[in-house]
Amino acid sequence: MGAALFFHVDLDAFFASVEQLDNPSYRGQPVIVGGLGKRGVVSTASYEARKFGVHSAMPMMRAHALCPHGIFLQTRMQRYYEKSKEIMAIFHTFSPVIQQLSIDEAFLDMSGMEKIFGNAEAAARLLKNTVFEKTGLHVSVGAASNKYIAKIASGKSKPNGLLVVPHGEEALFMRSLPLNDVWGIGGKTRNRLAEAGLTTIAEVLNQQEAVLQLIIGNAAGSFLYKAVRGDMAHVFNEERKSHSISTERTFETDLHEKNEISDIIFQLSAELMCRILDEQIKSRTVHIKIRYADFSTISAQQTGALINDSTDLYERAQRLFFARFDTVLPVRLIGVGVDTEAADSQLELFTSEKSAKKRKLEEAVLDMAKKDASIKIVQARLLT
Repeated sequence: MGAALFFHVDLDAFFASVEQLDNPSYRGQPVIVGGLGKRGVVSTASYEARKFGVHSAMPMMRAHALCPHGIFLQTRMQRYYEKSKEIMAIFHTFSPVIQQLSIDEAFLDMSGMEKIFGNAEAAARLLKNTVFEKTGLHVSVGAASNKYIAKIASGKSKPNGLLVVPHGEEALFMRSLPLNDVWGIGGKTRNRLAEAGLTTIAEVLNQQEAVLQLIIGNAAGSFLYKAVRGDMAHVFNEERKSHSISTERTFETDLHEKNEISDIIFQLSAELMCRILDEQIKSRTVHIKIRYADFSTISAQQTGALINDSTDLYERAQRLFFARFDTVLPVRLIGVGVDTEAADSQLELFTSEKSAKKRKLEEAVLDMAKKDASIKIVQARLLT
């Protein structure tokens, strides 16, 4: 049996790229997509905007200050979901096992597929070319024997890149990286390492696991000890319920502010609701995941009435999040998910006629967006 092979495929600056695809005059311009209201945060910044220091999860007011001449656009989640669905369908023609992390990234288990698509580089190039030819969008691909290394590799190859880490060279690859490329280790953790005189992966490699745990905490220390050795096959292999769907986002900088976190939860809820409506999913159970800067992770779930629309999902996820949120610790990752129910749940089972109408309205909006990409319907929350 051959070695395991995973692709991490990431859509480059996805929301901004879709806007540039739909409006050619935006191409080559600093495009910044997100909530435009006072509480809004950046969802995606094009690579042109990133040159000014703009990044995802940044308050939109800060983005305006950094890039005053940027093109600021409201999110069009229905349109992004439509393009994401096209791309995920392409992924399924390359591998029978897909793990979708969010609207713009997924893992493909390519183990044993070399007989069909050739070696890792050939398969990845074919995947990239197929996505571009069919959707007009670029993806970056990282290939490795485990998902963790593949994710770092795709990040190192951006934008529109490809990087293969050969089997057996995982530790060598990790040693070649600067410390800030170790996925999961944020700025505050790196500062604590620097205070202890550890600023490179080579220096970290010389430390015992117990020493790292003393410096940055048990969870982060154990994680870092394994990460710099490329021994991370277990990451992203968390047991998932067979009847659940979810989306999550990891942040370039740690989040602290409640308004920023709340806006991210809203964006994730809107993204997830597109899939719920499109697949005609019924659910009563919301679950959230929080990963802190020290890599400690908690999850929680709550069951109630049938989830009705994106606002309903957002309000439940937000309540659940802040009931468990440790305000002292900065946040590195947020996830929102739902458990699915049998498809025979009828709309009449919703809590009220008003609720049923709201869901029907969102279904109509999604259907209109599929038929006409120029349609822009904005949630009122994003404008205040």
